[in-house]
Amino acid sequence: MTPRYIKVLFVVPFAITICYFVYLCTVYSSVPEVIPIHSFGNNKDSYGNKIFLFLPIILNIIALMLIWRIIRRPDKIKFTFEIKESEQEKIYHTTQLALVIFAIFISVMMGPLSFADVIFK
Repeated sequence: MTPRYIKVLFVVPFAITICYFVYLCTVYSSVPEVIPIHSFGNNKDSYGNKIFLFLPIILNIIALMLIWRIIRRPDKIKFTFEIKESEQEKIYHTTQLALVIFAIFISVMMGPLSFADVIFK
């Protein structure tokens, strides 16, 4: 059973993603047709269409759906240590909270910071 506070906290990464999507839709017409595509570092590796700006949103939603699936069923996680039955709920809640924090981190990194040099000029 997923605690209510975990469900409420998991709304935060979706809100970040939705805000990025709304902002991107509002500035999309002012973004140039060809944008630089980066891989690692700050070097422009190639150029692509501005539709690539939606790629982090799609990847973020896929990652959030996978994380939510894990959060819903913490009993399916294969821990590397033995869990006592008296501590089972505490460990599951801690794991769920860590996954929510990870989801928030992913949303921040995959959203506005992905193409900040293109859309936040």
